Amino acid sequence: MSKQGTKKKKLSVVTSIQLILLTAVLFLAICLIVGHVVERETMNIYKDFAFSYTNTVAKNINPDVIEAYQKTGKTDAYWDKIEKLLVGMVHDAELRYLYVFVPEEEGIRYVWDAQLDDDSRPLNDIWYYDGDYPQQEAMEAYCEGKEWFTTYYYGDMAMAAAISPLKDHNGKTVALVETDILMPRIRSNTWIILAYVGISVSIIMGTAMAGFYVFLKKRILRPLQLIQVATDMMVENLEKDEIINIDVHTRDEIEDVARSFEDMDRRLHTYIRENNRITVERERVSAELNLATKLQADMLPNVFPAFPERKEFDIYADMTPAKEVGGDFYDFFITDQDHLAVVMADVSGKGIPAAMFMMMTKSMIQSRMVAGGDPGTVLEDVNNMICANNRERMFVTVWLGVLDLQTGVLTATNAGHEKPLIKKPGGSFEVFKDEHGFVLGGKKKMKYPNYELQMEPGSMLFLYTDGVTESTDENEEQFGRERMLQAINSMPETKPYDVLKLVDRNVQRFVGEAEQFDDLTMLCVLYNGPQGNAKEIS
Repeated sequence: MSKQGTKKKKLSVVTSIQLILLTAVLFLAICLIVGHVVERETMNIYKDFAFSYTNTVAKNINPDVIEAYQKTGKTDAYWDKIEKLLVGMVHDAELRYLYVFVPEEEGIRYVWDAQLDDDSRPLNDIWYYDGDYPQQEAMEAYCEGKEWFTTYYYGDMAMAAAISPLKDHNGKTVALVETDILMPRIRSNTWIILAYVGISVSIIMGTAMAGFYVFLKKRILRPLQLIQVATDMMVENLEKDEIINIDVHTRDEIEDVARSFEDMDRRLHTYIRENNRITVERERVSAELNLATKLQADMLPNVFPAFPERKEFDIYADMTPAKEVGGDFYDFFITDQDHLAVVMADVSGKGIPAAMFMMMTKSMIQSRMVAGGDPGTVLEDVNNMICANNRERMFVTVWLGVLDLQTGVLTATNAGHEKPLIKKPGGSFEVFKDEHGFVLGGKKKMKYPNYELQMEPGSMLFLYTDGVTESTDENEEQFGRERMLQAINSMPETKPYDVLKLVDRNVQRFVGEAEQFDDLTMLCVLYNGPQGNAKEIS
């Protein structure tokens, strides 16, 4: 129970931390968005507020007096009236600065100036540009006659400035009206609004998340913990053959999961009982397959050297099935004192059906060959016998040849099988493009033409099934006939055994870890001549 308690605490703690993080992220995101919106809207409000004063001043000043004041530098009653108006606006609206001026290259020349600290500058006084004052904006407003709202720093003071042009009756800008508002005042209002919003959001989100956690713990976390306990019991009860019962009744998908676990537990017990039965049966089948493998291996010539007393030839063959038993087969036997029969065949399909068909075909060919006749006639008769009772419509490709050990004449026929490789003394293996007949078992009354090859002392014959050329690597690329030729000609092998091992090594190196999908069967014959004195091929 301590293990389960630890898991329960861990799940609750992780969920709580995730909810707290989620709440913090949502709170921060909301505050950032609200803060941005509040600051933008507050700036818009103050922008409208500031322009209301600059526009009011611009409408109440006679633009025709500006030039006279600048030339004479003398004030009058009208100037005093406007100055009093500006000072009143500054104090009533708590504006930092409110002034009328003409921008010049080195600074601004005052016409009227009103400040919150009553430190106003006199007529025609020049204030030289300082700090981050928006000189360019002021010049554009004066030259182009348009309004500007911008922010800048004057010393330690952050300012928001609204600039409006003062135009004469001809539309020409004769001066500018500017009011500056301290930014801390603007930002303090923004922070007050944001503080109220943050407090409200934190209370609402905290309450919502707490309620959601209670709901989550009751409807999800606790049922999941019960399911976890049940899964531990499921493993412990397998040997006891006891069915679990999960006490979850949430009427939702979690309850469906609990019922699924119960059903899985029942199925698992059923599966174990069935698997035990299948294991016993599989062991029996495996034993029978092992016996079938041995029987099939015994059916093929597997003792080498096969004919140690015959010096006219040397022969070696090998078959590696893709399954326990395969459909490929080879055969060779002496038909009389001077003739050697050689068979290479490939049955359609794999496994036991192909092996049974292979044994039947092998026996038919050998029996019919011993009775006499050329290879073409033998395959014609065997084909008719297979087609007479072939309900499963299986077929087999066969290459059959008879070598005259005295003359070296090889008489052969090909029933849809791979083309053989021939090597002349001192030469290389080459593909012999023989004429193909139809596969055995495909159609009755088929003819299989014979052809002849002259095997000189030192000549070699190499036969194989498509399992060699169609061996596939992990990238699904086939070994192919060209690689087979390169492999078999890569070393001056002189014995059939060495030839087969050389090809097999190259195939296995090419395939790597890929699975073998087809039987791998090869046979090689070296003809030494009637006296058995062929020289080694270099």
